[in-house]
Parts: sequence; structure tokens; C-alpha cells
Amino acid sequence: MKGNVTIIGAGIAGLATARALTMRGWKVDVRESALALPAAGTALGMWPEALKALDAIGAGDAVRRSGSRMEASADTGLRTPAGRTLVSMSGGSNLLMIARPRLLEILADGVDVTFGAEVANPGDFSGSDVVVGADGTFSRTRLALFGESSSPRSLGVVAWRGTVAGAVVSHGETWAPGAMFGLTPAGPDATNWYACLKAGGRFEPPHLQHLRDLFGSWRTGPAEVLRHVKEADILHHELFELPRMPSYVSGRVVLVGDAAHSMGPFLGRGACEALVDGVTLGRCLGEATSVTEGLAAYDHARRAKTQRLIAMSRLMGRTAMMPHGFRERNALLGAVGSVMRTAESLRHGLRR
Repeated sequence: MKGNVTIIGAGIAGLATARALTMRGWKVDVRESALALPAAGTALGMWPEALKALDAIGAGDAVRRSGSRMEASADTGLRTPAGRTLVSMSGGSNLLMIARPRLLEILADGVDVTFGAEVANPGDFSGSDVVVGADGTFSRTRLALFGESSSPRSLGVVAWRGTVAGAVVSHGETWAPGAMFGLTPAGPDATNWYACLKAGGRFEPPHLQHLRDLFGSWRTGPAEVLRHVKEADILHHELFELPRMPSYVSGRVVLVGDAAHSMGPFLGRGACEALVDGVTLGRCLGEATSVTEGLAAYDHARRAKTQRLIAMSRLMGRTAMMPHGFRERNALLGAVGSVMRTAESLRHGLRR
């Protein structure tokens, strides 16, 4: 079927949905409260499902040209602050990394977006067959549909992130009681970094000295990167997730991306799932004989899976920053890492 759709929000989910529905012959109206697409943002990892979704909306080739591969090496892994490797990821997934602003620029190509358009009530669009809430973690659309019970809840964790010029020797994550620090490539000559700390509420700037006090003595990566971080380039926010939603649909209004299933960043799946949402909604509405049928198919395809990912991400964050039992965790990870290294050596010997 075809129809008219209003999309509230021009983030990853909103733009992916706009492209998917445009390709299905829908007339698309995108409203964004910001005055322009963001110019700042760190690198995002595109898992295979996300690349498949990007291919489906004609953006895959441009993303591959603009991104860089995170090729896992012997220096990629999980570590302790003292620099001891718990698990080496030398056989990693060859993840494609792309800067968020560049991904949004690619997705917005050919999409007509009305910027500076504040939308408080999804019911205002009486002429639309479907209204898509793609307005993020603190979605007004979701609150209008499901009330305060759908408000995001704090994970009790704050995060800092950014990008610095230059490549580092070691990538991966460093885990400690109540804190973690991660490093990924952001291109051939740049490094993406992120740090998390279990704490209530946000921290007031300046942030750089606080980061150096917390992580400046951590070996194999964090200390090296923090020497190059500039105060003006630090992004800081509190982490939230959504409660379990009874549905992603109410009448002709549907939620996508963080508006539907905002989760902690510990699996690196938020942007990927937003892309899959957009493509799935486009397919479900395109193949349906009615809006009701199409939105029900989307809800069935996406809700259970993304809600599992919310729980898995929360568990991963707790495991990384567990305040007690971390010595036993490290011993277990070290044993797993030893088995993985032995298996890799055996495979290498068989190939010789």
C-alpha cells in the first residue's frame, strides 16, 4: 500500500524510515526540531544487519566509502587498568565504523526535511495516514501515547566520549569496578574514545581534568588518548534506557529507534537497530493492505527483539563495571582468553 506519512525527528531512525517509505511510493513529510543536522558526534559501528538495512535503502555503498574497518589485531581486546589483557580479539568481526554526522548526511541525501519544526502532539497531523515518532529517548510522541510510565529511566551511569586525531596502538575496552574506557578507530588517522562511570546525575564542566584524574593512570590506551583530548571536544551525558513497552504502535502512530527502545551503549547496537527499524517499517507498510496490518507486522517483527537487546545491554554494562566479584570475572575471562589463544594457535598450525 501507499499513503502519506509524517515523521517526527530527522535522526538515524527517522531518516532511514523516510528513505524506506519513499522507495515504497509513500509521500513523506519529515519534521525536525533542530535547526540543522548535527555537526559533531563520534564513530558508530555498523554490524552486518545494519549494512544490509543501508543497502536496502540505497545508502550502503556511500557508508562503506565513508567508513573505515575496525580490523581486530593482537592489540585489540578487554583489559584491566593495569594493562593486563583478559581477552584478545585478534579474530574480531572487522566492524565498519562511520562518524555519526557523516551517516546522517548520507541518510538525509534526497530527503526533504523541515528543520526548526517543534512537534508537541502527534495527533496534529490529521491528514497523515501514519505518524512516525522518531524523536529519541525523551520522545514527546511516546509520552503522548503511553504517558509517564514510558519515561526513560536512568542507568546510574554517566558517559563521556569524543574523537582525537591520530591512531593508537591498542583498541578495545578497559574494565574496572564502577568504570570503563573504550577505544575504537574513527578512520585511518583518528581514534574514537568513550568512558563510563557509575554515578548519579551529570558532571559539570570542565571535564578534562576529571577524566585525567579518573582514567589518566590506566595503561594501554586510555592514558595515551587523554593526553590529546581537548575540553571543547568532550561530549558528556547521563545514560538512560526505556522500560518495557506494551506496544510500539497506538492507532496510526508508530515508534522507531530510541523513541521505541532506547538502550545503554554497551552492545553498540542502538544506531544499527534504528536503521533496521526504518527498513522494517517501510517493508511492512509497503506489503500490507492496510495501515493497521502494516503497523501490527512491524510491532511483531521489532518489539520482542529490541526489548531483549535493552536487557542484554544493561547486563553487559553491569558486567563491565561490576563493583564486586570482578576478580572472579577477570579470572574467568582470562581462562576464556587462554582457550581462544590456544584454539587460534592450533588453527594457524593447521593452515601451515
